Amino acid sequence: MKPRPSHPNFSFSAFQLFSICPWEGTLFCFAAVLLASALSLHAQVAAPPPQDPLITLMASQPRIAIPAVTKCTAAFDPPVVRPGEQAFLRVALNALEESVKWPTNLTGPSQLEIRPGAHEQMMHYTGTNMEPRTAFNYRVRASSLGLFTVPEFEVKVDGKPVKVPSAQLEVMPEPPASVTPAALLTLGLPVTNLFVGQAVQARVVLPAGLGQGLMQLQLSGQGLLTDQGTIRQHIEMVLRDGVNAPSFIYEMTFTPMLAGKLTVFAQGFTIMRRNPVPVVPNVPPVPPVQPQFTLVESDPFEVNVRPLPREGELPGFTGAIGSLAVGPPKLTTNVLHVGDPVRLTVNVMNRGDGPLARLVNPPPPQAPDWQVFVANDFAAPQPLAPQQIVVPQRPGVPAQVGTVEGVVTFNYTLIPLTESARATPPIPFSYFDPKTVRYVDITIPSVPVTVKPGAVPGDLATLMQTNPAVMESEKELVLSGLAGSRGRTASSLVPPQQQAWFPLVQLAPAVVFFGLWRWDRRRRYLEAHPEILLRRRARRALHRQWRILRRAGRAADASRYAAAGVDAMRVACAPHYPAEPRALVGGDVLPLLPESERAGRAGEVVRRFFAVTDAVRFDTTPPSAKELLSLQPELERVLQQLEQKL
Repeated sequence: MKPRPSHPNFSFSAFQLFSICPWEGTLFCFAAVLLASALSLHAQVAAPPPQDPLITLMASQPRIAIPAVTKCTAAFDPPVVRPGEQAFLRVALNALEESVKWPTNLTGPSQLEIRPGAHEQMMHYTGTNMEPRTAFNYRVRASSLGLFTVPEFEVKVDGKPVKVPSAQLEVMPEPPASVTPAALLTLGLPVTNLFVGQAVQARVVLPAGLGQGLMQLQLSGQGLLTDQGTIRQHIEMVLRDGVNAPSFIYEMTFTPMLAGKLTVFAQGFTIMRRNPVPVVPNVPPVPPVQPQFTLVESDPFEVNVRPLPREGELPGFTGAIGSLAVGPPKLTTNVLHVGDPVRLTVNVMNRGDGPLARLVNPPPPQAPDWQVFVANDFAAPQPLAPQQIVVPQRPGVPAQVGTVEGVVTFNYTLIPLTESARATPPIPFSYFDPKTVRYVDITIPSVPVTVKPGAVPGDLATLMQTNPAVMESEKELVLSGLAGSRGRTASSLVPPQQQAWFPLVQLAPAVVFFGLWRWDRRRRYLEAHPEILLRRRARRALHRQWRILRRAGRAADASRYAAAGVDAMRVACAPHYPAEPRALVGGDVLPLLPESERAGRAGEVVRRFFAVTDAVRFDTTPPSAKELLSLQPELERVLQQLEQKL
């Protein structure tokens, strides 16, 4: 073996080490492989898993912080009004709306007419957290001059009482010039007579001088469906008090879903540039604090909603209301093969002045040569720039030109089943025109196609069998003949729920449960007191022997009478020891008799009965037991005394 180098700075590779010392070179290579595997495994374990983008987005959002102390403010806006002029009582809390138990009625002076207004919740970003803000509005009108106070009252927030401070409203003939009017939205509707399901575009105006835009704008009212995706905002000059002033304009679409007179009003949060604080004469005004979010609303607007007529309804009506036009349908290809699906696209355009609501596809037709599926359940209108379109009319009538504001696209999937198909089936479609109050047919026309034979899929036969149009038409339903025998009869047409016995049936489970509970309670009691069962069994056995004793006495059977009397005394005394009744003797019976009776006639009767029965059983010349028949009254008295001890 070659000598190893001893220079401290000498370095060499594993191959050189292996050539110098094969054993140590092998160990070095093995250690290097283990170290590399450990480092690779550590890198794999230490590498964090990829983070879900949705989790990252949720973690980046500020958390919702609910303050530990609920603060509440209440003030009139404006604080000074004229008689009959409307003011708003605005109450704000830094709590979630779900946690506030608000009273149904708000009490105040009799001169004030107080009606509930809008109420809503928003999340206010404080820089690090999101804090809730809940606002409640009341519309107030005063009928006379004076200073009126809405007293302090209490509400529950998360079950804890919170004081709502009192608020004052001053009514004077002429308020000071420094008092600004209340922030009030203006709601405008193009029509007030509507049909159920007819979409209407509402216009909400907020003067720029009263607020800095609206947040969480919505239309409140019963039986309304608001489409938040249709809200559009812009700023324009609006005439207000004879002066053109910039205003925030919001346009949104809503649909009434109930018939009758409905009340609707707009509401939303805005950043106020002032605080509704009282104005005191001869006192300088309080400088405004930082902007605050205030819930503003509009005056209520009443609309009359009528139900759609049932007369004249056409096939293919799915709730479309307005003035619509169907464009030419388009196929992905006009050359098809049997069994190959093709996509049909149809554009439905709005040619009226109202908004186009969401539409539902007309149901697919049933054709013998086609299988038709709906590709989308409903489609939302796509807003387009106003443009001129040509609406196809009947032959010989000039085409009409209209302006569209939206287009809805219907998609269908069609599968040709036979080579004889020459055109796609027409799809019945109709809408209701609120102006003419009638249904209009705009059936989607057919499209010519060429169907060629092709590789028929394996499930085409099954598809054709399950197609209701391919199957033979069902026979017309007719009433069957009279029944040959009488069926079940009912004693009354009154439903069981209204019968007098039905409440008793409902109480039956409770009675059964109560009985089981009583039975289990008594079972547990008897387990804790077994002597009760022993005495009860002893009384039953005593009565049984007593009956045998009396029958033997009536039959003058002396031996049987004596044995029955002794057995009766034994079973009556056994629970007191306790012991087996057959093991007792006369000396065990005497202590249970009254002390005055032990040495008297009762004790003599007991001794006599036991002496005679023992002699009958054990003597070689048994005596006669007939003398015991004369002791029946005394024995009856002894047994009664023993029964009283049980």
